[in-house]
Amino acid sequence: MNYTLKQLQDRVNQMVELQGENAPCAAWIYTAEDCMIRDEDDEPTYPCDEHPELAKKIFNDVGNIDYIYQVIQESLDEATEEHLTQHLSGHSRMFR
Repeated sequence: MNYTLKQLQDRVNQMVELQGENAPCAAWIYTAEDCMIRDEDDEPTYPCDEHPELAKKIFNDVGNIDYIYQVIQESLDEATEEHLTQHLSGHSRMFR
């Protein structure tokens, strides 16, 4: 799931139309500016500045790591269950 910023903007705009502008969401967005390594003096170096084609390759590689999506989904599932349980137990106390 890699997009240009314009493609991402279009996708978000579609979601806003469907779900409303106040719909809760979570996002992790990385750009070429996040592709950084440290040189021998521990100074940050941004290789995509000099080689912009690297960003697409890097994001394609990272985007193909299924483990990332698995961990995010498992975390969402766990948090949903936890918060729903807390929410429902709070409501059941109100009606006792």
